[in-house]
Amino acid sequence: MTNNSNTSNIADKKEAAQLSSKDMPPLNCCERLWDYQDTPEAKGYALLSMGRGVAVMANVVFNAALLELAQTAAGCLTGEEKEAAGEDYKCTNKIYGQNPLALISNIAVVTGLLSAFFMPFIGVILDFTSYRRFIGMVFSIVFTLIQIIQISIGPKTWFPMVILQSIGGFCFAGMIMTSLAYLPEICELVGQTKHSKYTARFTAKQFTIQALFLMLVGGLSFAFGIAKNSTYTARMAMGLNSFFIAILFGVGWHKYMPSRPASRPLPEGLRSCTSVVVYGLKQNIATTKSIYHQYKKGLFWFLLAEVFAQSSVGALTTLAVVYLNDVVGLNTADVSLFFLVVLIGTIPGARLAPIVTKRSNPNVAWQISMVSLFITIVVGAFTLGNAPNKYFSFVWGFFVGFNLGWFYPTENLFFSCALPKGSEAEIAGFRVISSMILSWLPPLLFSLMISNGIDPKWGMMAMAVFLIFAAFLLAVGTGKWEDILLESGRSEAQDVEIDDAEILLESGRSETQDVEIPNVQ
Repeated sequence: MTNNSNTSNIADKKEAAQLSSKDMPPLNCCERLWDYQDTPEAKGYALLSMGRGVAVMANVVFNAALLELAQTAAGCLTGEEKEAAGEDYKCTNKIYGQNPLALISNIAVVTGLLSAFFMPFIGVILDFTSYRRFIGMVFSIVFTLIQIIQISIGPKTWFPMVILQSIGGFCFAGMIMTSLAYLPEICELVGQTKHSKYTARFTAKQFTIQALFLMLVGGLSFAFGIAKNSTYTARMAMGLNSFFIAILFGVGWHKYMPSRPASRPLPEGLRSCTSVVVYGLKQNIATTKSIYHQYKKGLFWFLLAEVFAQSSVGALTTLAVVYLNDVVGLNTADVSLFFLVVLIGTIPGARLAPIVTKRSNPNVAWQISMVSLFITIVVGAFTLGNAPNKYFSFVWGFFVGFNLGWFYPTENLFFSCALPKGSEAEIAGFRVISSMILSWLPPLLFSLMISNGIDPKWGMMAMAVFLIFAAFLLAVGTGKWEDILLESGRSEAQDVEIDDAEILLESGRSETQDVEIPNVQ
C-alpha cells in the first residue's frame, strides 16, 4: 500500500465520523467519556492505555516483593526484623555476585539496553510495513503471559522472575511504541480539537484505573490479612493484573485496533526483511540530519533534552522502590499507598501546568518543571532517611506526583508546537526512540553506587541530575518561542496555542510514555 491509499482510507473514515455525529442525541457524563464517534482506534487506544496503567501499578508491587525476596535469599534482614535492628543496620551480603538492592535497578538496565538497541528496528517495521497491529498483539500476548507466570513468585522462583521481568519490560516498551503509532492517525481522523479532548480522556482513564487498582490491591491485602506479606500481596496483584490486562488488551487489539498499511512507501524491488530494515534505518539517519539542519531552534533541542529527561523520569519508579524499601523502610503495602498518593498529586500539578505556560511559554514551563522535580527528588532523598516517621514519605510522594503532573503536559505541548506540519507520524516515532536511548544509564549508575556501598540517596541524586542537564540544554540551545513556532510552521497558531493552553496541554501527538508513572521494570 502507498501513502495515497492510506490517506484515502483516513479521509473516508473522517467523513463518516463527521456524518454520524450530526444527529446524535445528547449524551450524559459517563457516555461522553466513552463517546469516540465511530473512531474505533480511539476506543482501542483508551483500552490499551488502561491496560498499561494497571500493569505499571501491579509491577510496582511486584518489584517491592522481588526486592525483599532477594534480600532474604542473600541473608539480609527484611521487614520488622530490619526495623528492630535499627537505622545503623546495613547488609553487605551478595546474591549471585550482586548486592540485592541493585537487583531492581539491574533489571531496568537490561530492559533499557534491549529497548535502546531494538526499538529503532521495530520503528522501521512499523513505518515501512503493514505489520503494526500484528507486532502490537505479539508484544501484548507475550507480556500478558509473563504476568501470568509471575503469579508464582516465591522464595524458590524469584530469580527466574528477575529474568522474566527484564523481558516483560522490553515487551512493555514495544507495546507503547506500537500503540503510539496510531495517535497521529486518530488526530487526522477527528481533527486537532477533538483529538485534544480524546487524549485528555485517555490520560484520565489511565490515572483512574491505576488509582482504583492500587486501592483494590491495598483493600484486599488488608482484608485477607496479607498486607505485611509482600510475596502474597504480589501474587494477588499479579493475578488481578493478569485478569484485567487480558481483557483490556484482548478487546483493545482484537475488536478496535485496525490493521494499517505502511505509513511510508518503499522503493520498488525491496522485498526481503533485511533490505527493508536497512533502508528504513538509512531513512531515519537522513531524517535525523534533516532535523538537525532545519529545526535547530526548537525540535532538535527538544528531542535531545527528551533523551536525558525521560531517562531520569522513566527510572524514577524503579529506583524509588529500592530507596523507599531500604532507606525509608516501607513494605510492599506501604509502597502501594505511596504510589497512590503520587497519582493524587498529579491532579493539582496538571492544573498548574497551563498557568505557568500562559505566563511564559511551553519551553520555559517545561524547564521549570524539570528543575522543580529535581529539587523535589533531591530534598526527599536527603531527608527522608532521618524522618521521625516513615509515612512522611507520603508527603514527598505527593510533591513528586505534583511535579510529574506538571512535567508531562508541558512536555507534550512543547512537542506539539515544535512539530513540523506534515511530519507528525514520522517525528512521533523519533520521540519515542529518543526517550529510550539512555533509559539504561540512570539505573546503571544507581546499581554501581549501591554495589560499591554508596548510600542510595546519592543514586537518586545521580538520576535527578539528568533532569537538570535536560533543562540546561533547552536553556542554552533553543531559540525564542516565536522563532520555534515559525520554524515549525505553526506561528499563525501562536495565540491559540498559548491562550488556550488547557486544551493544547493534552494535544501532543505522542503521549509521553503514557504519563504512566512510567516503568514496569
